[in-house]
Amino acid sequence: MRLLFVTTFGHLPELVGGLQTTTDELARALERHGIDVGLLCAAADPAAPAISDTLCGYPVVRASDPAAAMPAAIATLQPDVVILQTGPGLAKLLVVALDAAVPVAVYLHNVETAELGGVLLPDPTVLYIANSAFTAARWRVAFGLDCAVVLPYVEPGAYETATTRERILFVNPTAPKGVELAFELAAARPALPFTMVESWTLDPVWRWFCAERAARLGNVEWLPPTRDMRALYGRTRLLLMPSVWEESYGRSITEAQLSGIPVLASRRGNLVDTVGPGGLAVDLHAPLEDWLAALDRLWSEAAGEGGWSVAARAHARRADADPDHIVARFLGLLAQHLGRA
Repeated sequence: MRLLFVTTFGHLPELVGGLQTTTDELARALERHGIDVGLLCAAADPAAPAISDTLCGYPVVRASDPAAAMPAAIATLQPDVVILQTGPGLAKLLVVALDAAVPVAVYLHNVETAELGGVLLPDPTVLYIANSAFTAARWRVAFGLDCAVVLPYVEPGAYETATTRERILFVNPTAPKGVELAFELAAARPALPFTMVESWTLDPVWRWFCAERAARLGNVEWLPPTRDMRALYGRTRLLLMPSVWEESYGRSITEAQLSGIPVLASRRGNLVDTVGPGGLAVDLHAPLEDWLAALDRLWSEAAGEGGWSVAARAHARRADADPDHIVARFLGLLAQHLGRA
């Protein structure tokens, strides 16, 4: 089987985020199972001509307009299925893919209906996949779509590590991820050590503002982006994820829990289910005292390989999050779709 993933976002190594990491790890796993994978994405320089590379270990075409470049990419890579990823202009991608008369799947990784550039209609010729039960339910309510659920692929070897349990980790210090609440917690607990690490590309002014704020607090370590998350998880006692955004899954939770690191998260999107018994979830609008009580509890009770660590690790290893299960389910759905096509 030959697959072509298509997204209007950029891709590794130019752009690092949950979608990019999930797609990359899934693509590598599929190739280990004998599947040929290619990817079409947005170029970092919108004025540059389309280029192809194998920096990720599989063919990647980077184009200023992925929709316009899709017919040529399909002609070159000859995929059995085109898999469109959630992102700006997804509706246009779907029209182009259907015009190419190739079996099409749409993998929905968020619930941002406003960025579609159109609507998604229930269509038996299109396989819709969602990255969580929450995501599937939201798209059903929005457009009547019937989505199969395939959780994000998380490669255990890239994240699982022994940890000294020294610090509280917050990933991606942006407003949608709840950086304001993270700073409030750090200010209220000056004796606790926090680490904030960049992920999405930050506006320079925002980076300066947040880094200066972290420096003034004194108990907040500010770090640049890194692909080696094990170095961070190797010092982490608990992961903080007070997201304001409706998280469709929250893959950092699974990454951390693989090392027995519990999570303190907001009750947004799918986070309650993603955290499960491996941490605590607090209402986003709860008083700061409620967040501090949950933080204090996890900090004091997660110092060793006790109950929270066991629960976190077991939840990350649950059946539907197992990497082999995810690959098998993904390929099974595509095979069924090809059979119907």
